[in-house]
Amino acid sequence: MLRPSPLSKRSATLLRSRPARTGAAGLALLALAGLAAGCGSSSGSGSAHGSQTLKIITWVNPPAVKAIQKIDGEFEKANPGVKVDLGTAENVNGPYKTLLQQTVDAGSADIVTNVTQMQPLPLKVTSTNVTYWQTYTMHGVFTPLNGQPFLKDYKSGALAAETYQGKTYGVVSGEYQEGVFYNKAIFAKYHLTPPTTYSQFLTVLQKLKSHGVTPLWVGLGAVGPIYLQFLYYNLMDSVWAPHAPGRALATDLENGSVKWTNPYFTQAMTEEKALAKYLEPGYQGEAWQGMPGAFASGKAAMLLDGSWDLASVKSANPKVQVGFFPLPGSNTAADNRSELQNDLTFSVLNASKNKPLAMKWLAFFSQPNIYQQYVDITGISSSQNSGTFSSFAAQVLGSWFGKGDYYTSYYPVLSDTDSYWDQPANWPTLQQDVISGQKTPAQVEALYQKGWASS
Repeated sequence: MLRPSPLSKRSATLLRSRPARTGAAGLALLALAGLAAGCGSSSGSGSAHGSQTLKIITWVNPPAVKAIQKIDGEFEKANPGVKVDLGTAENVNGPYKTLLQQTVDAGSADIVTNVTQMQPLPLKVTSTNVTYWQTYTMHGVFTPLNGQPFLKDYKSGALAAETYQGKTYGVVSGEYQEGVFYNKAIFAKYHLTPPTTYSQFLTVLQKLKSHGVTPLWVGLGAVGPIYLQFLYYNLMDSVWAPHAPGRALATDLENGSVKWTNPYFTQAMTEEKALAKYLEPGYQGEAWQGMPGAFASGKAAMLLDGSWDLASVKSANPKVQVGFFPLPGSNTAADNRSELQNDLTFSVLNASKNKPLAMKWLAFFSQPNIYQQYVDITGISSSQNSGTFSSFAAQVLGSWFGKGDYYTSYYPVLSDTDSYWDQPANWPTLQQDVISGQKTPAQVEALYQKGWASS
């Protein structure tokens, strides 16, 4: 499932599901991919004076664009005669998707970006259940980065997300994190400390409610039950994933060795219903866009959200002091971890005539002092193995900064071609039904499993 970018807030359509699957368009993209592999980039040719233009495209995410523009300026200064041309379009699943397809078709850029990584692939790949980015990667549109020294700076999880058949095709620039953001002043007022277990969490919630304080805030308005992910993702990870062989719950669900009718899933949904009692009244109608401002103004002691919204929290109230802890579903503290989501990826087109310059830019971007600027400006968590960062997000996340479990390790790939309740747009609806008491966890599990077995 895609997350809204800091400040830019990707459209509600983008939020409702994972990246749109290619469907019939996938076949057309295969033709595009074949064409792109043989095309040259017209924008990157050198002039008579020996100058070079490096063409990069990305979508309009203001913090990321600001950071890239700054880095581009420094790259130009360090490489006289080089100009970086940054092209943008809004909405990664709208105008930018069109721009990307046109660019790949024409071979008219050197570096392209996207928010959907290559991995994980569905267990059984078909022409209708992969994204256009996966289609591009599998059909040679991007240049392998294997052997590039800058790859050693990145975490194994970031590299794995863009690796296919042993070749790495992209640099994941960072990751966002989900969990519980809390108001330190409210916690101090009621002598509360961040809980590390489910029982402790319930105690905190009960104490806040007894004092007339709204414990938790989330907004489903205009986005729907998909934003219950801030509960079910973390509960699946802390309650169910530790008991899956190798903690690879997503893979186990896909290959059928673990079923949705598992008692640990029952426990996760039972806890989800219990925690939802502490959400603000009318949370289903509260606009998701207003979540950062509501929390910043003190309407609730805690916010269920992703780190992409921290910049908006600070903007709404620069004086608010915010802390973070992973939502604890387990009474074993070590099982409760932050949830990670890889974000913007840079890939080099095979059609680029400026491959050496594109690799030079990626190497420049990956230098600790340059990469630090990107992380601090965007507020994203680092996907590199080391470094010192000073963003507001880094301060809030503290020791959890850049640490946790990728949600793709415990939540399986869903496709728009799956059975109805196993489609990404519909799956969360049953979670809302459990919370509202319209269905029991057992009934929901049976619906997921029935469709899953027939997909």
